[in-house]
Amino acid sequence: MIHVTVNEKDGLIASFTMDGHADFAERGSDLVCAGASSIAYGMVNAISEVMDFTPILEEEEGYLHYSVPAEFVKEDTVQILLRGMVNQLRSLAYSYPDHIKINSK
Repeated sequence: MIHVTVNEKDGLIASFTMDGHADFAERGSDLVCAGASSIAYGMVNAISEVMDFTPILEEEEGYLHYSVPAEFVKEDTVQILLRGMVNQLRSLAYSYPDHIKINSK
């Protein structure tokens, strides 16, 4: 199962972690994993392009941690993109509840 943890402070998303595998299908053919990865990395790339900063990433097989640099957390564009990512991941989790879970803290 993919676990996504969204870290918020004062109503603003500051970081998120995504780890695990969906186990919906064989690795390399898993559409749930591919969808979740596309959503997360698409957002990371969009923020970097629009805001022109290097993302703070930790990544390895089946694990991604993204942190917004502190000076950009309050930027409306950053929050809009992050909220969009969370909504897309929630839609995926709604369709595949046995394969992806979203938690906020």
